[in-house]
Amino acid sequence: MEAVDLKTKALDTYSNNFSNQKQGGKSLSNANPSEEQKNSSIHNSAVNVSISMESMKVFLNIKSVELSQANTNAQNALMNIINNTEIYDFLSGKEIDGGFSLASIGYEGKPITELSPDEAKELVADEGFFGINKTSQRVSSFVIDLAGNDVEALKEARKGIVQGFEEAEKMWGGKLPDISYETQEKTLDMIDKKIEELLKTDTQKELEEGDTSKKEEDQ
Repeated sequence: MEAVDLKTKALDTYSNNFSNQKQGGKSLSNANPSEEQKNSSIHNSAVNVSISMESMKVFLNIKSVELSQANTNAQNALMNIINNTEIYDFLSGKEIDGGFSLASIGYEGKPITELSPDEAKELVADEGFFGINKTSQRVSSFVIDLAGNDVEALKEARKGIVQGFEEAEKMWGGKLPDISYETQEKTLDMIDKKIEELLKTDTQKELEEGDTSKKEEDQ
């Protein structure tokens, strides 16, 4: 039950961060907090979104297979989630404390708890809502928007994504579904490319833009 309790805390914290995502950037600016405080807040938000998304994948991974009596680990994990009212309400499509719901992350399909194995598989398929491409885009966009064009803040967000992933591994027995590792790799790649872009000097950008224009003229 410890893993489920930790998951509940992660979802609770992430719900507050998510519902205040857009206004959060403004409040940080208006309050003029120290750089350390701002980066700490961004780091924690990244940790929580990472844990939440990986926990969702674990649930979908369990739902995507027909459970047999022999698969006791999966059965126990599923029962732990079902017996946790707040987590089950969230997966059922209800809004929990802080305004967090499936709809708040853009999901408009059938409640996760009502999915058949085939429907769960479809959600985590290549182009599914919780598949590698869309999840990595959603998570990377979340932290990039949160950090803005602040390189140090984005680096801190990246650390949070890594920390959240590692915590999710511990929560779920040390091993996540394969899709989680592929999604994490793609998410970090997107964040790294944004950091690289922000670190470029104006001169480098001008040179690259000039090279692009020259190639277009030659064509």
